Amino acid sequence: MVGTELLSVSSDHEFITLPKWQFNIGNLSQVLNVKKDFDCIVHLAAETDHEYCDANPTQCYFINSIATGNLARLADDRGVHMVYLSTASIFDGKTCKPYTNKRFSARPDPINHYNASKWYGEHFVQQYKSNYILRAGWMFGGGKYIDKKFIQKMFIKLSRGDKEIKVCDDCIGSPTYSVDLVKCILKAVEKKIAPGIYHAVNPCGDGVSRYEVACKMIKYLGSDCKIIPCKIDDLKDEFPCKRTNYEVLETNFPELRSWDLALKDYINDKYRH
Repeated sequence: MVGTELLSVSSDHEFITLPKWQFNIGNLSQVLNVKKDFDCIVHLAAETDHEYCDANPTQCYFINSIATGNLARLADDRGVHMVYLSTASIFDGKTCKPYTNKRFSARPDPINHYNASKWYGEHFVQQYKSNYILRAGWMFGGGKYIDKKFIQKMFIKLSRGDKEIKVCDDCIGSPTYSVDLVKCILKAVEKKIAPGIYHAVNPCGDGVSRYEVACKMIKYLGSDCKIIPCKIDDLKDEFPCKRTNYEVLETNFPELRSWDLALKDYINDKYRH
């Protein structure tokens, strides 16, 4: 999702993408011996499905943690900086106040394998002082054929004719539009901001619930589907992996459009035709 968006808008940069058989990020020898010259590494590859990661923790940590360490070492060996995409869900959610990027504001305490693997990935990246970590929230972007996350899952239910959809109102987060996230990534690529950790989410105040996002989506689509609020534990059959209830980030990019305007623009651009 984010990689596709990055390639589509970055005409000022030449991005090198390699097939997995040629550049397996889990293979340290292959990574360190890549025959390419580059000025920066943008690391977007990850196992992101929570249920898959919970069922396959070895693969989860291998890709999200170990392979991240491999790329961080490559960046250091070549004397270039690395941009790593992390997640808001590294925190345990036992708060009702947005997490900041200040060092001592809150210590990450992941509650499932996916969250933990991304947190360990951050540790590898932070071993080298020239790198960037951008934490994103609930992602959306790319449209029907690329988006595999909440918005697209909602659209599939609408497309099959569901008249009522249950959506939890006790999971609070920071929606993040891939188009706007790429703007933040490019600032790191171009070193327009100092190395460090940044929260790259659309402004959302104290956060919004999945239920609120779904209601906005229905409104923007002009659908008559009824969104029924429930609790995340009511959806165990669909989402058996434990989720973080509060993963709101205080954005470091307040110039980005608000989450609801970003969602409206996304719906109008990719779904209303």
